[in-house]
Amino acid sequence: MSCLTTLPRKPAVLAVFLVLANVAQAQAAAVLHSPWDTPASGSKMPATFTCSAPPQLPASIKAADYYTDVAHSVIDPARKRAYDEATDNLRLATRTVVDMADGYRTGGNEATARCVAKFLDSFATHDALSDGATTNQAVYVQGWLLGSLTVAWLKIRSDSDIPLDEQSRITAWLADIASRNIAYYASRGDKTDGRNNHRYWAGFTAMAAGIAANRKDLFDWGVDSFRIGANQITPDGTLPLEMARRAKALHYHIFAAAPLVTMAEMASANGVDLYAVNHNAVSRLMQTVVAGIDDPSLFTAKAGTTQEAVHLHAEDIAWAAPFERRFPDPALAALLKTLASRSVLYLGGLPAN
Repeated sequence: MSCLTTLPRKPAVLAVFLVLANVAQAQAAAVLHSPWDTPASGSKMPATFTCSAPPQLPASIKAADYYTDVAHSVIDPARKRAYDEATDNLRLATRTVVDMADGYRTGGNEATARCVAKFLDSFATHDALSDGATTNQAVYVQGWLLGSLTVAWLKIRSDSDIPLDEQSRITAWLADIASRNIAYYASRGDKTDGRNNHRYWAGFTAMAAGIAANRKDLFDWGVDSFRIGANQITPDGTLPLEMARRAKALHYHIFAAAPLVTMAEMASANGVDLYAVNHNAVSRLMQTVVAGIDDPSLFTAKAGTTQEAVHLHAEDIAWAAPFERRFPDPALAALLKTLASRSVLYLGGLPAN
């Protein structure tokens, strides 16, 4: 009798085992990846790097707009000085973290990665950058800085010596601040900043934080943000909302292209082809941007005014290196060769190799 009662249980146990195995496999398959998941060239040699004390970043960001016209193309010098004074220390701290992360990936020892984690853990512990909603500009700054710090984390997270509790605090903080940044855009669908470069930068930050915390909801919000931008790219490769920036139209096309390209690269690391959206819209945008840097006449004509000169720095085009490797372009390659540096602060430093 006992044998008859136990025999039916074996298939049931096997079925449960198979279900659990399938769940585990699905969970493993769901892990989100970044373009920086390849092993770093950092050394396991004894540490010679000295990690300084992390600065204490504020929870609240005090930053205001500094343009004087409706097109946001004319800068008020006094307001710009006030903005710089309010944000310089934030950018300096972010630059320190980003440079350390790149130093680790390009040959620094693992003490550098642990120092990046120390800084980020300190920011997380003190809930840094958590209140960015004081002004619209503060929200933008919150997103730019968080995106940069998140990429720095993605560049060092594979270091096995980072304590698990630090990892948990850092990724939870990144996801939390990204969620707060996203909340601002919930009611901005009919506003310019809910559809222009600000939304794409917020999407980049959300996607990066989603990868860091393995949060598909954040990642998907980034994908949606990309689509909002890519679907606005016209057949001639321009963005109407950025063209409205008058003398800064070319500048803002460049600024908008940076997060779109980077999101496409992050999505590609997860098997999602965003470059194909809207009939390869980002490639059209890139061709127009590259041509415009050499000859801005198209932008001058469509914006109705002469364009401000583009003095090529890393922020202007270094982020395009992964795009050029994927879609070789002699004109873009020539621009990249002119750069003294390829580190873009708001994209977390050096682009993925």
